Amino acid sequence: MPDQTALRSMPDTDLMLRVQWGSDRAFAELYQRYYRRLLDFFYGMGRDPHVAEDLCHETFLRLWQLRVRYTVSGSFTAYLFSVARRIWLERGRQERKQWRLGVAQRLDAPGTAVLASTDPGPGDRAYGSELAERIAAAVQELPEEQRMAFVLRTVEGMSLSDIAAVMQCPVNTVRSRRLLAIKRLREALRGLRVR
Repeated sequence: MPDQTALRSMPDTDLMLRVQWGSDRAFAELYQRYYRRLLDFFYGMGRDPHVAEDLCHETFLRLWQLRVRYTVSGSFTAYLFSVARRIWLERGRQERKQWRLGVAQRLDAPGTAVLASTDPGPGDRAYGSELAERIAAAVQELPEEQRMAFVLRTVEGMSLSDIAAVMQCPVNTVRSRRLLAIKRLREALRGLRVR
């Protein structure tokens, strides 16, 4: 069995093949590599840090449960984010079902600022917080497929081909969804002054 240093230098697909055979250490290495990226993805999609953390853990749990069915057929990143996308869509269906049944109650909690001001002045901090809220709210207003393409490309920095694999659509569709998202964000934020 390779030591932790050897595992750190292994490609993701090799680690996942080890996970397939039940290697906890290889799984821990993948967790360490991708936890923050998944957390950022889910936060970018929903802006709720608690939900993001829960869905991140759910993604890794599902990855472990599906390990025996894993086959190397592209980038591991695309595979992992495909699992994350399915979990996000399942959560959305479950939420809509709860709303239809009247089980869920809306709680309007203030959002968390995503941008921090470099100037310690209170006016600048307040403006930076307001700006971050407006941008985050505009991203949340995007249709889900556009928001997902935007977050995967802009926040996660994934390639268009990997995003196409995650979203199960052609690369040109990803490109157009992302461009539509950018256009909608520009329209929503028109007139917003940046200091």
